[in-house]
Amino acid sequence: MSTALFYLSNAVMVYALAVALGACLWRRTDIQYVFLNLFRQRRRSGMTLLAIVLGGVAVFLFGGFVDYSFWALREQTIRTNVGHIQLYEKGYLESGAAVGTMTHSISNYDEIARILRTDPVIGPHIKTVTGRIEFSGIISRYESGVSTFFTGVGVEPETSLEIGALDRVVSGSDLSRIQPQGVTIGSGVAAALKAQYDDYTDLLVVTPGGGQNAMSVQVRGVFSSGIKEYDDTNIKLPLKTVQRLLQTSNVSRIIILLDDTDYTDAAMRRIDEIIKARNLSLEARSWSDLAVYYHQVVNLFEGIFFFIKALVSVIVVFMIGNTLMMSVIERTREIATLRALGLTKRHVGRLFMLEGIVIGLLGALISVVLGIGLAELININGVPMPPSPGYTQGYLAFVRWTGDYRLFWFACALPLVTAVIASIMPARRAANLVIAEAFRFV
Repeated sequence: MSTALFYLSNAVMVYALAVALGACLWRRTDIQYVFLNLFRQRRRSGMTLLAIVLGGVAVFLFGGFVDYSFWALREQTIRTNVGHIQLYEKGYLESGAAVGTMTHSISNYDEIARILRTDPVIGPHIKTVTGRIEFSGIISRYESGVSTFFTGVGVEPETSLEIGALDRVVSGSDLSRIQPQGVTIGSGVAAALKAQYDDYTDLLVVTPGGGQNAMSVQVRGVFSSGIKEYDDTNIKLPLKTVQRLLQTSNVSRIIILLDDTDYTDAAMRRIDEIIKARNLSLEARSWSDLAVYYHQVVNLFEGIFFFIKALVSVIVVFMIGNTLMMSVIERTREIATLRALGLTKRHVGRLFMLEGIVIGLLGALISVVLGIGLAELININGVPMPPSPGYTQGYLAFVRWTGDYRLFWFACALPLVTAVIASIMPARRAANLVIAEAFRFV
């Protein structure tokens, strides 16, 4: 449906531009006549143009805000321990393996990372390749006498600055390669344990072999992601430390971070080729396959944006239609005179259609220019927004308009297409006036 509307709108825009261009080249008198008629009723034409511009600017700014929200949510999803691409041992996703069981884990992580980094096709586009281990257990602090459940992740400290970089350290510091016994804990875990920087905590886990193991670790820092459920349970340790704790050399998954999100599809195709060529027991998933919440939010916002666009379009159609219809009524005797002088029905109808197109073109031009100006003004400081559902921190919103051709397309299509649609009935009425009856019109 959306594709059909896109092509239909393009056809209407091409028609409108062709009519306007043809009038400029071969019927300049028509253009002069149109502008004289528009300036004859300056207040009415101005109010119509103002309504078009306000609607166009509102849609432009809201579209830029939605586009920024999608971009920010996408990048946040990718950099919050998801990455652009994840590699799993075959059967891992289908097995529904519980956290910490290490079922279908990857045993040759170092070799796979080397293959990816040295590949001539995707190697230059890879920023980070890192292994991860998910595990769970009980974390306790002797001094406070409190224990709580946790879900942890083993990360390579040097790569945690890239993946998981949106986890803001609120006290202490991040993980370190030279202090393998250090741990960073979520703000909710820290509050539950009454723990802070330099405190010691104890971890109790079940190993993949079914036994139990414990380890004493030192709190290096407390982080906050802004997601309460995540901060209430999550901790991070160096990957080697987790492997020693779980008594394994495997990793749960491999995360790949690229230099450009738009390169994800090409990278996926190349990785599939590498897996087949080297007969690796792996399967790849892109961030889009894993980010269910992202797609839910996008679908919700797109539905809201479509409703707003439809509402603005209806208002603009009625405003332009009302202006042109009033113009037809007021100029009935004038139209009869033009017909009596030899203008055809088609020519008269084209004049009123051209009026609507000119209003639409002016509205589109002013909407885009004014929209860009206001967007740049807003982007100087941003707009403070309250926390999203499930988050604890607000954020600054901006209007992202550069590089989004769809936003420019709609900002131009809205006034122009609605102007053509609104001009149809007034143009038909003007063209079909009976000359004798029109002269008797008072």
